[in-house]
Amino acid sequence: MANLIQKALSAKRESKDVEFKSKFDPTSSSEWCEIIKDVVALANSGGGIIVFGLDNLAGPTNEDLNPIAKIDPAEITNKLAKYTGSVQPELEIQEIQKGDHVLQAFVVQPTAIPVVFQKPGTYDIGSGKQRTAFAQGTVYFRHGAKSEPGTSDDIRVFIERQLEIIRKSWVKGVRKVVQAPAGSEVMTVRRGVRFGVPSPLGLVRAVNDPKATPVLLTRDTNKAVGSFIHEEISDGIFDEINNVIDANRALAQGQQRFFLGPQIYYRIYAERQHVAQEEDNLSLLLHGGVCEMYAPALFWVSALPAERVADAFAELYLTPKSPAIHWLIRMAVLLGDEFCEWLADKMHQKWRRYSQPPSFYFTFLELKPRVKTTDPRLLAARVKANAQLVIDGSIVSVADLLAKPERASSLLSKACMLVFEGAAGDVRSTARTLDYFTYGFQVHAKRKGIAKAIIKAVGNRMPGDATGDAADEGAS
Repeated sequence: MANLIQKALSAKRESKDVEFKSKFDPTSSSEWCEIIKDVVALANSGGGIIVFGLDNLAGPTNEDLNPIAKIDPAEITNKLAKYTGSVQPELEIQEIQKGDHVLQAFVVQPTAIPVVFQKPGTYDIGSGKQRTAFAQGTVYFRHGAKSEPGTSDDIRVFIERQLEIIRKSWVKGVRKVVQAPAGSEVMTVRRGVRFGVPSPLGLVRAVNDPKATPVLLTRDTNKAVGSFIHEEISDGIFDEINNVIDANRALAQGQQRFFLGPQIYYRIYAERQHVAQEEDNLSLLLHGGVCEMYAPALFWVSALPAERVADAFAELYLTPKSPAIHWLIRMAVLLGDEFCEWLADKMHQKWRRYSQPPSFYFTFLELKPRVKTTDPRLLAARVKANAQLVIDGSIVSVADLLAKPERASSLLSKACMLVFEGAAGDVRSTARTLDYFTYGFQVHAKRKGIAKAIIKAVGNRMPGDATGDAADEGAS
């Protein structure tokens, strides 16, 4: 805060994070609307300061600023809540001094979630006319010294700024864990080994006492009886990842859309265990992953009720488009032979009279006869058991991944991080493949309930007309 105030006092003109106001009448609704617009724009742009009593060139105006100093902070909160709802910027009123002049300032904190106006900022300007400072549903940012409606670039910069904060907080958390007190003995613990011989999966001993009770390392809260200090990191990841999801929800305004783009989605999927298990969140992520981006999404499928999964499936069924339609085909394989028969019948009724049916129809007909005889994970991933995958320069066998889903899960997170970091090549395809090895059996185990829900959701409707069809999935 001190640096921001000093910057404002030394500034010769307004900037992205510094706004000057010659005066402010707290009894004027029009002036409140304009101030609220600037407050929201500053908060969305990383924070800033509004200094009252200076003109555009930073010259003192000698206006009476006592009414500003007397503003009740609760009044500011109420004014903001009126237009922004539950997501409100935080600010403080500060008295500052420039030379012999005492000024007032609003110091605005950055927000973790984009503030979206829930009501229009409309006020009377006389003669029966009105002016609107900001419209409902708009997100304001600072463009130079102006507060203006945001663009996609503004949203991108906002998310990048939040993710940098997340990264720094994680690094700080790791340092807290690894910095042991002076004189401590640091021990390396290896899973699955106890006293030099194999032990039950997950049991470890971290002390020298051979009579000590072994500890079970688990994510299953029903089995947990204690916690390590590393949970502090987990809590931080949980909060930050879900702040990003909340930001998308604010932008989506009730729509089942993921506005933040594929890279952010993959970053979330890399930390999927830390996503709050709320159906609306998981459903939105499922729709974004499969309907918009054709990305790994089976973790959401395994966690959601069958009815919510059916919604996403029905959307692809009724509006088939490439490459997302291939997720529907792969999902059908995991749901088993009976479901594949139902889907094949629907597709046949739709496209049997077409001179040139869409290519995914033939892809599905090719896979369908093998459902009874092939591991559903292999069939859904469309790879062979003796195949190998290359991940960040390392070669892993498909057979090993089938036998060790936890290994596939770890590599899936790594692949998602590579996508987030902008890695070239077919890493997205690899991430989808690893998704089937990690969660394929979990989805297959729920196949009857999911299949029943999908058939009910679709009813008698035929598949929609294919759009954007391609010869195959390609490198999407």
